[in-house]
Amino acid sequence: MMRFLCLFSSVLLIGCTDGPKDGRNSVTLNGQALGTTWMVKVWGFNPVEEDKLRDEIASKIEELERILSHWRPDSKLYQFNASLSAEPVSIPPLLHELLTHAKWTHEQTGGAFDPTIAPLVNLWGFGPISDNRTRTPTVEEINHALKQVGMNQLEILTNDRVRKKIPSLQIDLSGSAKGEIIDQVCALLDRRGIGNYLVEIGGEIRTRGPGKDERGWRVALEDGFRGSERFTLSLRDYSVATSGTYRQSKPNPDSAKPANHLIDPRTGRPVEHDLVTVNVLAPTVRDADALATALMILGPEKGMALAEEMDLSARFCLKDANGTRMIFSPNYQRLLDE
Repeated sequence: MMRFLCLFSSVLLIGCTDGPKDGRNSVTLNGQALGTTWMVKVWGFNPVEEDKLRDEIASKIEELERILSHWRPDSKLYQFNASLSAEPVSIPPLLHELLTHAKWTHEQTGGAFDPTIAPLVNLWGFGPISDNRTRTPTVEEINHALKQVGMNQLEILTNDRVRKKIPSLQIDLSGSAKGEIIDQVCALLDRRGIGNYLVEIGGEIRTRGPGKDERGWRVALEDGFRGSERFTLSLRDYSVATSGTYRQSKPNPDSAKPANHLIDPRTGRPVEHDLVTVNVLAPTVRDADALATALMILGPEKGMALAEEMDLSARFCLKDANGTRMIFSPNYQRLLDE
């Protein structure tokens, strides 16, 4: 797979807004999904088919959301979470595949990525089932929720079956579902013979083709620093995902830092290190999404160690007593130097 990356130091919006210079048509499609927005931008596309393509994409996203969302009562994952059965159950092949991928990521990251974290996310008020939107849970409540967390409590069987070892086990695929849906939309575009596009859901991005000017799709990296000058990059046939503590937070009277939605599955508490944001580049958004989450959980030192071990392209944005700064994994730095 061809990979093209070039950094600029200017503030740009995702994608490009100028019309094509060679007479080709561009189409931008938008919608809502997973509690956020989606956008697909295509160059060299016949605008006569714009409505048809929008309907196809929206239908595909809706189909996938009804499998992977842990918020929607009509989704397969929500129904699995609601079940108290400890018997083997059949699940959609895509959900089985994503849980298998989650187990692999869990193992590769030393448990930092853990989709069984749903009880803790709910407890801290960031999940779909919660009466703790404002208050901070007690130590006893955290310890109780921790007993319901762990990939070892989920048995992934053959023939698209899984089994809860404890009935209260619940799955939260927030760390990879958006990425999977983007990858699936990209596969749809590929089947349509579309070869020059950008797909974005909630800030996660995958591209194919040379973009507007044959130099790749220009996208801005989120860093979580208000008013800061954004890094932008030209991305071709590659993906970028971002995880950050700035996206969701609330006051935490038990800590000097706000409680954020990134809960460490090993401690049961929101992360409190100096890392604000991590951007990860990877061939698929599913991988980039899950690994960005894991690096954020691990923090700057352990996260960088894992990025080096797995040869990941990652940018870490920190805010500490010395101000704001960025550090790059060796593989990311090599891309900058090319």
